[in-house]
Amino acid sequence: MKFQQAGHASAFGLMMLFSLAVPATADEGGYVSPRFISGAQQLPPAHHPASPLAGGPAAAQGGQFMDVQGNSIVMPASYGQSCPGGPGGPGGAGGYGDPMAVDFGGYGPDQSGPHYFDISFDTLFLQPSDPFEGVGGLISAGAGGPLVDVLSGQEEYEAGWRIAARYDIGPLSVLEATYTGLYDIGFTSNIVSSDVVPGGLPNSLFTPFSDFGTAVGGPIATLDDADVVSFRYDSDLQSTEFSYRRYWMGYNSRITGTWLMGARYFRMTEGFAWNTTADDPTNPNPAADKVFSTLSSRSENDMVGFQLGGDGWLTLRQGLRIGTEAKAGIYNNRFKIRKDGVFDNVGNAPDDFSFEAEGNQVAFAAEGGVTMVADILSSWSIRGGYQVYYLSSLATVGGSIDTTNINSPTIATQGSALYHGFHGGVEYTW
Repeated sequence: MKFQQAGHASAFGLMMLFSLAVPATADEGGYVSPRFISGAQQLPPAHHPASPLAGGPAAAQGGQFMDVQGNSIVMPASYGQSCPGGPGGPGGAGGYGDPMAVDFGGYGPDQSGPHYFDISFDTLFLQPSDPFEGVGGLISAGAGGPLVDVLSGQEEYEAGWRIAARYDIGPLSVLEATYTGLYDIGFTSNIVSSDVVPGGLPNSLFTPFSDFGTAVGGPIATLDDADVVSFRYDSDLQSTEFSYRRYWMGYNSRITGTWLMGARYFRMTEGFAWNTTADDPTNPNPAADKVFSTLSSRSENDMVGFQLGGDGWLTLRQGLRIGTEAKAGIYNNRFKIRKDGVFDNVGNAPDDFSFEAEGNQVAFAAEGGVTMVADILSSWSIRGGYQVYYLSSLATVGGSIDTTNINSPTIATQGSALYHGFHGGVEYTW
């Protein structure tokens, strides 16, 4: 009986000794061996190494995140690794110990990683440059009279849209496809003689082809002494691009961006029509019979080429970024342009004509912009900014107007176009 009690006492003593064991540093296999201390010693504070799923022991002490083999982990969108404590507890000064990297909308530190989305959609409001810059006046109120602004309204903001999608192909690498469309750019202008000529005189509109009615040959039938002149201009711009993007990161994870390269296709078309209604100068009663003329032109520019560029983003605070982007490329422009003139056969009216030209030439195109993105939900963000597009070496209808010769075969193939304005939309990440 005494022997049994002693045995129980010995077992109890061993249990007490095991209960005083404390964890030691983890070995490579993750096993923590016990260490025995005497009851008189004070227990040191326990250390709990991070599990492999948490990034490893180094990550638990603010170091590099590791996988179970001890290799560094590249965090795809979460750069807010463990940081020393600060106001508000560990990492209280933000995901990087950075006071600017504070929560915005309650999101975590992953919101300060690279700017990324799966799909984005924007509405564009762009203003084109003057397509008739340098052409000069086209109508005068009275022979040699003041010029009438017939092209007003061509520089209004026009609505378009843009959609982009990205697909991950590897660490920090994505493929991107983008389509942009801007349609129905243009204006119409209708000039009535009695509305613009002093005294409300009818049939008193003149063109530059007769030096506004003062040339030696006098007014040109069907063009001058006009009662009504109308102008119509329309244009569109479309772009399709496929790009490879590679992410980069600055000296801290608040500064990120991408480099890109890829192929791009632009298509720009223009149309212009000039219609005149006048009295028949060969009729004894000119007002009893009307004559008509039409000048029209149409251009197409199909540009295919290669572009380089990139973007850079700055995280202002968690969930709020501002970035800038620039792209530029060299293209082959396959252009076509056609000019036509149709006139009623009266008096000294010009003969009908038709000219057409087409060819290939080297062209340049560039795009730039500034955008701000704000995260509003875990998968949704809103965006807005300013955008600019520039295209050169274009065949243009405005530049092909020769005001000194009504049936001139002049074709302009070195024109340019500038579009600038605002955009706003959404991004989705899943």
